[in-house]
Amino acid sequence: MLRYWWMRGLLFLSVIGPGIITGTADNDAGGVATYSIVGAHFGYRMLWILILITVMLYVTQEMGMRLGVVTGKGLADLIREKLGLKTALILIGLVFLANFSNILADVAGIASVADIYDLPRFIFVPIFSVLVYYIIVRGSFNLVQNIFLTSCLLFFGYIINGFIARPDLPEMVRGSFVPYLPMNREYIFMATALIGTTLTVWGQFFVQSYFVDKGITKKHLKNARLDVIFGAIWTDLVAYFIIISSAATLYVKGIRIETALDAARALGPLLGDFARHLFAWGLLNASLLGVSVISMGTAYAITEVLGTERKVNASYRDAPLFYLIIGFCIFVCTFLVLLPGLPIMFILVASQALNTVILPIIFVVILRLINDKKLMGGHVNGRLANAIAWLTIVSFSIISLIMLYLTLF
Repeated sequence: MLRYWWMRGLLFLSVIGPGIITGTADNDAGGVATYSIVGAHFGYRMLWILILITVMLYVTQEMGMRLGVVTGKGLADLIREKLGLKTALILIGLVFLANFSNILADVAGIASVADIYDLPRFIFVPIFSVLVYYIIVRGSFNLVQNIFLTSCLLFFGYIINGFIARPDLPEMVRGSFVPYLPMNREYIFMATALIGTTLTVWGQFFVQSYFVDKGITKKHLKNARLDVIFGAIWTDLVAYFIIISSAATLYVKGIRIETALDAARALGPLLGDFARHLFAWGLLNASLLGVSVISMGTAYAITEVLGTERKVNASYRDAPLFYLIIGFCIFVCTFLVLLPGLPIMFILVASQALNTVILPIIFVVILRLINDKKLMGGHVNGRLANAIAWLTIVSFSIISLIMLYLTLF
C-alpha cells in the first residue's frame, strides 16, 4: 500500500506544473492591485466571491487542459482547424491586444517596486526584463518550469502578511460564507473586476499549450486534473490573504488606495517594514511571473495559428518566431513603461474591458470543441459537466456585460 501511494505521488509530481503555474500567474500585478483595493475599500465583504471564482476557474481550465491532453494541440491550433484561418487570425489579433496590455501592466508592476524603494526605473526594470527573457530563451523546459513553480511558492509571502495583519476572524468568516451584494456601482464594479482579473484570455491559451508542451498524455488525465484543482485553490487562497491583509489594515483605518504601490506604502506605517517588504517583493514576484507566462502564452497562440515551432525546449534557431514574439512583448512593454506620463490606469481598464468581451467567445469555442466526439472521443463533456460549463459561461458573460457597461458609462 505504501509503495502504491509512493508511486502515485511520484507520478503526480511528474505531471504537476501547468495548472498551478497558470492559476498562480493570474495573481499578477493587476491581480494584486485589484485584491488590495477590494480589501481596502470593502473589507471582508467580497471574500465569498472567491469561492465562486475558484469553481469557475477550475471548470474553464480543466476543459482547456483536457483539450490539450487528448488532442495534443493548443487552443489556437484547434481554432484554426475547426473555424478556419481567417477567424483564427481575427481572434488571435484580439487576444494579442488583451495579452499585451496585461504584460504592460506587469512590467509597470516591476516599475512600482522600484518606486517603493526609490530606485531608478530605467535601471531596475530593464535588468529584470533581460533576466526574464534570458531564462526563457536559454533555459530548458524543466528549468523554466522549476523557476515558475518556485515563483509560485514565493506567494507564501502574502499569506504571511495576512497573519501579520491579525484580521477580525468573525468578520472574515462572515464575509467568506454570507453573500453580500448591494446594488452599489463601486461594489459591483470591483466585484466584476475581481472575477475578471482571475479568469483571463491568456490563461485559457497558456494552460492548454503548456500541457501539450510538457508532453502530458491521456493516461495522465487524472493527475493533470488534480494539478488544475490545486492551481485554482492556490490562486484564490493567495487572493484571499491579500484581501484580508488590506481589510485588516487599510479598511479599518479608512485608507483608500488606487494601486498596489499605494498598498505597499500604506502597510509600512501600519504593520512595519517587514510587512512592507513582503508585499513589495511579492509584487515583484507576481509581476515577473506574469510577464513570463503571459508572454509565452501570447507566443504559443500566434505560432500555433501560423503553424510554426513553439516549444520552450526548442533552441532560438529552431523556433525564432516563438522567441521573437516573447522578446517583442517584454522589451516593447519595458520601453513604454519607461516613457513619462504613460496612462497605465487607462491601459489597465482598457485591457480589462477587452478581456471581458473576448473571453465569453473563447469559452463558447472551447465548449464546442470539448463536445466534438470526432475530436475528443470518449473524453467529451457529460451532461453535468456541460450544465456547469454553460452556467459558468452565462454567468461570466453577464458579469462581463456589467463590467463593460460600468467601464464605459
